[in-house]
Amino acid sequence: MSRHEFSRETRREALKRSGLKCEASGPRYGLEEGQRCNCSLSLGVQYDHDVPDQLGGDNSLENCRAVCVQCHKIKTRGDIRQIRKSDRQRDKASGVIRPAGKIKSPGFPVSEKAARRQAKPPLPPRAMFKPVDERKA
Repeated sequence: MSRHEFSRETRREALKRSGLKCEASGPRYGLEEGQRCNCSLSLGVQYDHDVPDQLGGDNSLENCRAVCVQCHKIKTRGDIRQIRKSDRQRDKASGVIRPAGKIKSPGFPVSEKAARRQAKPPLPPRAMFKPVDERKA
C-alpha cells in the first residue's frame, strides 16, 4: 500500500487553522485527555493524518493535523503498532499466515532411565491430618 501525502493547499489551510501552534491533543500524543500541546511550530512542523491513511484515513483537511516534531514521533510510534497488528489480522483472516499447529512427528524415543522412572508404582496417599483421640477430648 502506498503512502498518500497531503496536498500543498491542505497543508497551508491546516497551518493557518493551527495559528502556528501544535494541534496535538489527547493520549494519542502522550498528553492528558483534552490537553493540547500548543508549542510553537517555528522549530518545525509536520503534517499528521489523524486517522492513518493505511487504516482508511483520507487526505482531507479534517484528517490533517499540524503538529510539532516531538508529538508526531509519539503518535507515529503508536500508529505503527496499530497498522502492523491490522496487517497481521488481515493476513491471518485471508490465509496468508498459516496458524501454528503441532509438529506431526513421532517424537524422540524414551530413554531407559525415563522408562524406569515411569515404571515405578505411585506412593500410597498420606493422611493430611491426625485423627482426634476421642478419649482426650
